[in-house]
Amino acid sequence: MRVAAIPPVLVLGWFTLVPAVGAHGAPAAPRSEAIQIRFGWFWPAGGGELWDTNEQVFTLEASDLDGFTLGLGYLHSIGNVAEIGAGVEFYEETALSRYADFVDESGFGIYHDTELSLVPVTLDVRFLPGGRHRIRPGGRHVLKPVFYVGGGIGATFWEYAEAGDFLDFGAEPPVVFPGRFEDDGVAFEVHGVAGVELPLNPAVGFLIEARYSAADDELEDDFAGLGDIELGGASISGGFSFRF
Repeated sequence: MRVAAIPPVLVLGWFTLVPAVGAHGAPAAPRSEAIQIRFGWFWPAGGGELWDTNEQVFTLEASDLDGFTLGLGYLHSIGNVAEIGAGVEFYEETALSRYADFVDESGFGIYHDTELSLVPVTLDVRFLPGGRHRIRPGGRHVLKPVFYVGGGIGATFWEYAEAGDFLDFGAEPPVVFPGRFEDDGVAFEVHGVAGVELPLNPAVGFLIEARYSAADDELEDDFAGLGDIELGGASISGGFSFRF
């Protein structure tokens, strides 16, 4: 008795179709961990004794140091309505300014660069009021837009420098000299976050996040005696979340 040959295309179709049907009918397990990458903009808050002095002596405001940020983060879901996470942000900006009330012997402005670098390393807790998944009958999890709010603590690694031409007021009359002055440290910080994540597929989401941080530190080294430096500010960023 002859057995009819089964066309190869039907065999391939069977092995392709059966897993797909089974996956569709089975509850989709939510992905509980994620890696995030964010690109944004940071607005230093200013304030503090150093920024107040700069604004009085130089043509410099904290807003002159608004700049680009890069953020990386890790999140772990706790059920459907909360997450814990860790992250790191990178920010560095330089602004040119001059003495507000003095010029050199030729009548030209006396300029220098102000450099600020911040690397906050943070831990936070986020709450998802509407949950991350909508659960359908049968236990299947359906993706939906996710809104979240939260806050946390961290350590901000910072560097501050001024490099260029300065006035020596110890001389009579004051003389211009080139120089570079630096300070750095690690400051305790607290922050709040709020954002929305739009799922593109079960593994990738697009997010928009707003953040406000507060941190300050006492100046030492070349700026000893000038008080404190405010290191916090507001930022907004967009990026992607990769869940696994």
